[in-house]
This record gives sequence, structure tokens and C-alpha cells, in this order.
Amino acid sequence: DIYGPSQPLLLGLGAEKPEVVNKRFQPLVAHGLKSMSMGYLIDAKAPTIWRGPMVSGALLQMLNQTDWGQLDYLIVDLPPGTGDIQLTLAQKIPVSGALIVTTPQDLALLDARKAVAMFQKLDITVLGVIENMSTYTCPHCQQDSAIFGEAGGERLSVQYNIPFLGSLPLATTVRESADRGC
Repeated sequence: DIYGPSQPLLLGLGAEKPEVVNKRFQPLVAHGLKSMSMGYLIDAKAPTIWRGPMVSGALLQMLNQTDWGQLDYLIVDLPPGTGDIQLTLAQKIPVSGALIVTTPQDLALLDARKAVAMFQKLDITVLGVIENMSTYTCPHCQQDSAIFGEAGGERLSVQYNIPFLGSLPLATTVRESADRGC
């Protein structure tokens, strides 16, 4: 989590700070996940106003100066786009693959298409597409509404011949759990 503060909130670790042992961050652990975020290092209310080299340096520091120990997977939560962070990651760290998370909305798909094309150009396998906020189920009438459009992630996967991994609804229970850190 490059900019923070989303991971600290999502994992219920908002006020905690990582310990430093032998000049290496010790990742914070919640729900069985090790995590590192700029949100642990800077004030959550302070804006992260950084130019590309500063953000790239923070990414490399979090990756290389964190004592990750044994991991099954290391997932880097990137902001949308095809900028300095993505390029630094692709050039400096061995990347096994990329997941594209999008909403079905045409506006979001513009960034998702650019991300797919960038990863393909850099010879990084795009593992698949996940569509977030695919539908909303009204709690009163139980009717599903595709308020952000329909099947945009599926169309993207067909267009680029990459797997469609599934969709997640816009759900109050997910939002409430995230806000509670669980």
C-alpha cells in the first residue's frame, strides 16, 4: 500500500507503527496477513504529496527494507494508472504477474486497458481481471442494479484474452466490515 491509509484501516491497524529491527521494518500482522503501508509511517491526515522519484523510493524501501520472512505471495496494491510506481516495480522487482481490478464503468475501463497494455508491453503476465462494484442489491426490494454499467470486466478480459476471475457486488456489508477493519 504505497500511499496509505487504506490498508491500515482495512486491516484494523490504524494507529500501529512497525517495529524496526536491524534497520528493517517488521511487517504488521492482522487476519493472518503481513502488511506494510506508508499509512503506518506517516500521519493518516497528512497528504502524501510526492513526485515520482519519492514514491518510487518509498516503494523500493517498503519492498527491500521490510523483513517479510517466508511468504506465499507478496501483493503490491498499486494506484490506478501506468506511472512511475508501476514502471519502477516492473524494472526493479521480479514480478510474477498482475491482477487488474476495475469497475464495469467505461471511465474506469480506460485506465484498466492502459494497465493491461503496459504490463503486456513489459512482459508481465496479466493473471486476470476482477470486477469490483458489479451490481448493487437494494436492501428493500432485493432487486439488482448495475449502477456502474454491466460486464465491463468481462469485456476487458475477452478483448485482451485474459481470464475473468470474477466480480464483487457493491455491498453494504463489505463496506461496513472494511470500515471496522475486518
